[in-house]
Amino acid sequence: MNTDSKVYLKKKFKQFYWKNQIKAPQEVEKREFGTGTLDSKIKVRHKSFKTERELRGFLEREAPYYISYSSAFYQFPENQPMERKQWLGAEVVFDLDKEIEYLNEKAFEEVREEALNLVDFLLEDFGLQEKYIETNFSGGKGYHIHVLAPGVKELGRDERQEIVDYITATGFDLGCFFTQEAVSGVNLKGRRDFRSRDSSTAVVRGPMDGDTGWAKRLFEVALDLVSSDTVKLRKEYGLRTKQAETLYRNRELNQRLLREGKWDALKGLTKHMREKSMERYAVSMVEDTDRMVTVDTSRLIRLPDTLHGGSSLIAKKVKTLESFNPLIDAVAFSDDEVKVNVKEKTPEFLLNENRFKFNKGETKIPEYVAVYLLLKDKVELA
Repeated sequence: MNTDSKVYLKKKFKQFYWKNQIKAPQEVEKREFGTGTLDSKIKVRHKSFKTERELRGFLEREAPYYISYSSAFYQFPENQPMERKQWLGAEVVFDLDKEIEYLNEKAFEEVREEALNLVDFLLEDFGLQEKYIETNFSGGKGYHIHVLAPGVKELGRDERQEIVDYITATGFDLGCFFTQEAVSGVNLKGRRDFRSRDSSTAVVRGPMDGDTGWAKRLFEVALDLVSSDTVKLRKEYGLRTKQAETLYRNRELNQRLLREGKWDALKGLTKHMREKSMERYAVSMVEDTDRMVTVDTSRLIRLPDTLHGGSSLIAKKVKTLESFNPLIDAVAFSDDEVKVNVKEKTPEFLLNENRFKFNKGETKIPEYVAVYLLLKDKVELA
């Protein structure tokens, strides 16, 4: 990146922090902060601020490309090494993201669904109130979910790991949701695995209408599956044509049996389909780094409403996740024209309700696109 481009970016970031009053996190004086450059998201850490005013002054003066703060609270947040900070507790934070090379609406929609699913776990399974859950767009590839409820600050790494395992269905045995009962006079049409030598037949009972937790989720996905038409069964559930036709043909019978928990009597529902239903609800935190954000009680996380130095988007607090669109709602810069030299051909991407695709060479583009591509080092100021 040439000098003119670097000067321009720093100017734009400073203008943003002069125009926008960033709020400090709760108990700001007990938080550790870290800042980043174009080359590293966290270049310097172990910083602290006594007041919100001091934090704002720093942002206006330095305009860092990234600024993060600790989910943890410390007696002495600026001390080094970590042991000298005197840990007082930490919020529970979840980091959900998708690998995105260029801004991609489909990937953002997928990760938003993951975030909605996670919030549902927190409300339904853990009994949290909405007022204790804060959702922030990360500014980059996903969302940060903060749990601020009383009592969570004291949770250690092991307890946090158990929470992660639960919402991701890690180590779950699908069989624990099903029990065998001996029922007289039930005809299972000669299924070998359920034949009995006496007058009773072993029947498997599974999740049913009115269950809670994971059992409820398994029931809901199974009900959707047995109620779907053949097109949806093939497209969304990946079933073969014959499987889809069998399920669709028996949909009314299957719906009734499923509500009663009679999984063995279902026509065409295989064990593989049951496993797929668990996959559909489990929150995707595939990468170890995502999981470690929750487990690590000293992790730094993006400061809400600040700029992301890789995307130019605002790491915005989200009021209504269902309707939030980061490609519109998190745009920070104007549509004033900027002349740039495109260094290499770009794929098509969407930003601020406009689609862009550039060939190598000189062109004029909106400021919000120019800042984004400058940060990606795909253009230079002309």
